[in-house]
Amino acid sequence: MSRQRPPCRKPTRRVLMQGPSSASPVASAAAGSGVGRVGRAEPSRMGIAPMARALREMSSAASRQKTLLLVWHSRTGLAEQMSNALERGAYECARQMECGERIVVQRRRASEATAEEVLSASGYLFCAPENLASTSGEMLEFFHRCYYHMFDAQKGDGRAKTYSESSKLIGRPVGIAVAAGSDGTNAARQMERICRGWRLNPVAESIINRNGQPQTAQAILAPKTCTEEARQKCEELGGLVAASILLHDEV
Repeated sequence: MSRQRPPCRKPTRRVLMQGPSSASPVASAAAGSGVGRVGRAEPSRMGIAPMARALREMSSAASRQKTLLLVWHSRTGLAEQMSNALERGAYECARQMECGERIVVQRRRASEATAEEVLSASGYLFCAPENLASTSGEMLEFFHRCYYHMFDAQKGDGRAKTYSESSKLIGRPVGIAVAAGSDGTNAARQMERICRGWRLNPVAESIINRNGQPQTAQAILAPKTCTEEARQKCEELGGLVAASILLHDEV
């Protein structure tokens, strides 16, 4: 009889940073067996059967692991700091739910993310600046490069000339964060529309982090620092997407 895994705990609304998490039971079992160490395992300390059981547990945990794809682009450092907070919040939420080993955040710069990575992920976080009243060009290029690969064609039965397409990503959770100067709504609207086309499920309203600096060339090009309030909002958004992935996995 296969052993049933414990359910994830539901997360608190606020994502609280409480320090590093303790080792998972799987990691502890592997450590006790000598699995993962450099050199040979130590059979004198642990028999073959317990070692095999630890390996099975590691394999089972790997098969359950879900990927949260975080695609980001930054020019002045602000969006990158926001993406760091999104990632931090996702991992902290998983830790609070006691499901830290079941999710991995896959960070990709927009120029490096691939259609295969989009397709294989269980949820998404998109973070980019607004430039010239639009989503930054590098982020838009990511969407342009990947968008049409996310659809399945459905042809008719031969008696009628019908053709339709459906998204391969229907219902997967998504969160959007925008680094902006004085506006940001156009960039948020663009990414929201793309996500609607993919039939993704937004877990919350998009975050628009306005730096409030004068809209001069010098101020726009200057390095930016994310405020504590914006960090907390991004951590919460990252946590909400992670929780959505993990709770869906329980259904």
